Amino acid sequence: MDLQVLKIIVGDKPLPEGFLRQTEVIKFADTNHVLGQMAHQYRREKSPGLADAFKNAKLRSRHDHIMLHFEMERVARALTNSGIKAVVLKGGAYVARGLTASRGRRVSDLDILVASDQLDVTEKLLEAAGWATDEQTDNPYDQQYYREHMHELPPLRHKTRGTIVDVHHSLLPKTARHQVNVSEMMSCAEHLDEEGLWSFQMMDIFIHSAVHAFVDGQLDVPVRTLVELNLLFADLSDTDRDGIVDRAKALGATKAVGLALWSIGRLFAHNQARESSIRLVPAHRHLPLKYALLSKAADNAFSPMAKAFLYVRGHFLRMPFYLLVPHLVRKAVRWRPGQNLPHELPTP
Repeated sequence: MDLQVLKIIVGDKPLPEGFLRQTEVIKFADTNHVLGQMAHQYRREKSPGLADAFKNAKLRSRHDHIMLHFEMERVARALTNSGIKAVVLKGGAYVARGLTASRGRRVSDLDILVASDQLDVTEKLLEAAGWATDEQTDNPYDQQYYREHMHELPPLRHKTRGTIVDVHHSLLPKTARHQVNVSEMMSCAEHLDEEGLWSFQMMDIFIHSAVHAFVDGQLDVPVRTLVELNLLFADLSDTDRDGIVDRAKALGATKAVGLALWSIGRLFAHNQARESSIRLVPAHRHLPLKYALLSKAADNAFSPMAKAFLYVRGHFLRMPFYLLVPHLVRKAVRWRPGQNLPHELPTP
């Protein structure tokens, strides 16, 4: 697929002419989990088929958002009077703040960040409110792996509602080759309307998205990542855009933010993002990563190699070799088809 389709998804280019071409674009957006965001760019679509597809995408995301607000309120209630500063991350923060990136976005769980010295108390309070370790990670190996090496507790699933809360104490695994100044980000967090919950300031929301994409994980759904980075950057004020380079340097997120800004400049023709990226990462650096990202997003002939490269790179960044090999072997032995599909948030 020509990556010019990303400009169609975010509304920078009109929908193509012809039913078959439009169907290809819709299918591409749906497969890459951005049909909801696309739907909000074409609110006056006259074609009945397209209008129905967009309406359905909006309804699904609206259900997720209602449930997410409900779960945030329940988490806030569970932590009331505890003195714990819980920062809502990723999709939860986008939805809570009403950001452009939240419009039409699917959400399957709630991520929060607390100080590491408040982790045990947070877990106990959430358990008292009905959350318990998800059965998929309720085994000695996963419990030890999460608690000794990861940046979060094993996922907690509510006993009756089935919703997942991921409790983080950092943004990157303890064993990761890159780290960012989480304490500084938390100190600048802003209070949300949901009583007792917080979110990063706007610059740091963008920086966290960049860190999550480029130094944590394998870029599993790069199209969604690229679309969201573009929408988050669009929501930044002029002051934030001017200060993003200095903020990235101060937090130790130079590489991640530089690559994120390069992606926006390259795919959405954003000159300011392109110029800022060069101040963080020289244009000739990380070429294999850049081409792998574009190939996987486009789902072209080189995508299988790109996916393999990004998968190995993602795990290499997260843990040293002596942990990586046995962990991947164990995952391969335990893997079953469909087990990593996202959970749908149930109706309360």
